[in-house]
Amino acid sequence: MESQWSTSLTLLSDLRGGGATAWRTFLHLYTPLVAAWCRKAGLQEADAADICQEVFRGVNAGISRLQFGPDHSFRGWLWTITRRCLAKHFERCRNGVNAVGGTDTMVRMNAIPDWVREESAPERRDGGGEVLMRAAEMIRGDFEERTWQAFWLSTVESLPPEEISLRLSMTANAIRQARFRVVARLREFLGYW
Repeated sequence: MESQWSTSLTLLSDLRGGGATAWRTFLHLYTPLVAAWCRKAGLQEADAADICQEVFRGVNAGISRLQFGPDHSFRGWLWTITRRCLAKHFERCRNGVNAVGGTDTMVRMNAIPDWVREESAPERRDGGGEVLMRAAEMIRGDFEERTWQAFWLSTVESLPPEEISLRLSMTANAIRQARFRVVARLREFLGYW
């Protein structure tokens, strides 16, 4: 499902304008995804945090030149920046910066995953799912609590409509409508098209 979601054009426009709120929103949404890619590459938390900073500096430097089209996605661009930062990190390690040396280091260097050199972003639920969960958290206040609970129980917790109906005193149709409204808002917020 995560490949269906993309970044809001409004958010990207606000990032281009340098808005502090847009940057906080962007960092809140996408830090877990970039960190997940770094962990998948085998980085320790401290190194992953450093790479995240490099990636977001790269986003800041390039956001004004970013072009969208049917063949270009924001997530693909973010992956390209992350991949380049990871490659630089591994190159620094290979060249002896912060190198421990010996056979153990050589084994670690040979363990660098091939996917770091691939053009497409790795598909992994924990990073992309975190983006979706954080987006959901950010729009939760847009809904009445009962609407939100109907969405959450049916979508996230996958409870049967009968159980949700009993818990919330809602009809099955009302539960479907609540779910539809929240999902539609999520799509709008994340820029699904």
